[in-house]
Amino acid sequence: MRPRKLSREQLLLRSALCFKQHGYTAASVSRLAQACGLSKAAFYYDFSSKDALLHEILEATHQQLRKSLFQQLRRPHEDLAAAYLQAHASAAHFFSSGGTGCLAGMLSAERPNLPEQIAEKVRAIFQDWEQAFYEFFRQGMDEQRAAQWAALSVADYEGAILMSRIRPEQNYLALLQARILHQLNLHQLAES
Repeated sequence: MRPRKLSREQLLLRSALCFKQHGYTAASVSRLAQACGLSKAAFYYDFSSKDALLHEILEATHQQLRKSLFQQLRRPHEDLAAAYLQAHASAAHFFSSGGTGCLAGMLSAERPNLPEQIAEKVRAIFQDWEQAFYEFFRQGMDEQRAAQWAALSVADYEGAILMSRIRPEQNYLALLQARILHQLNLHQLAES
């Protein structure tokens, strides 16, 4: 077998883009192999199945989010508004960079067609993100309010990301940022 031209990271990225473009159901092994410049036989040399490939992509995405955005939210912060601005910039970059960003959200639309292992990984990503937001908001809010804002923030980010694909002229992420900053500032004023 001749050496492949792409690194594993490049194969994962090209495959992620294929999943984002076609969805889980329509991203056949043939289509994934073609996106990577591989034959089906070469694809199976690297990945035992489409599901194994997607799980690896989601795991890499989850690790990337943990190391950047989630870790950033979980750190103790003196100024929540300033810390949120930094976290939001990281989120906006991750979700707009064209790679694996928003793949989990797109896959969730196909939930009935996803194998349970993939659906569970998507759920784990969202739960981890919500927990990171909860820990962030908990620094300035009571438990109930922090839990509400954490759940709402993850849902709002996913909605903003998807709506940006439909109406790119609207900056939904900027609107979301303004709303969360407003809430943080209101809460800070109430404590003063």
